[in-house]
Amino acid sequence: MAEINQSECEARRSILMAARTRFLHYGYKKTTIDEIACDAGVGKGSVYLHFSSKEDILLTIARDVKRSVTLQMQAIAASLAKPEEKLRRMVLAKIITVHDAVFSTTHGIDIVDDMMHPKVMECGRAEHEAQTVILAGVLREGEAKGDFSLRGQDPVEVARLFSLAYMSFFPPYLTGCHAGNGHCQKRLEASVSQMTDFLLAGLSRR
Repeated sequence: MAEINQSECEARRSILMAARTRFLHYGYKKTTIDEIACDAGVGKGSVYLHFSSKEDILLTIARDVKRSVTLQMQAIAASLAKPEEKLRRMVLAKIITVHDAVFSTTHGIDIVDDMMHPKVMECGRAEHEAQTVILAGVLREGEAKGDFSLRGQDPVEVARLFSLAYMSFFPPYLTGCHAGNGHCQKRLEASVSQMTDFLLAGLSRR
């Protein structure tokens, strides 16, 4: 039984890897289940054994991406860094993860657009909430250590507002980032740092 389960896990992983590669290089809409199955080295029936549709595969990939960000944030929160440094690293990790996905391949921006669909966004709500809780925990830590002052505000609400301040750093990139711009990530990191400086100045205990 263990061998069968292991085999099923490997097949599922291969399908997701093949689908993600196809989506990024050829686009979600142009990719077919047959192509995913061929690239994964499994039969078409095996794909439907694990996923109900191509959209279901996209939803799973979206959840995995969001989960990877959550895990990065958890690791940063558990580190010995100061609360201010934790906030900086968390924000940058989240933004750069999306940036890399967008500009690493030809159809990166397309797959991100597909992930912005309300149904896909809804599937990642649990991860978004988990990330907000992690951020709120660091804010509480900073206040307890005398670094921040939340001025009686609910840390979770402050965390939500903190996150909203960075929305322009995500697609469609109101900051001016676009494919083919070799200096985009450096400029993005500098702009994120400036925004964080501004927000932390408001949180700093006076």
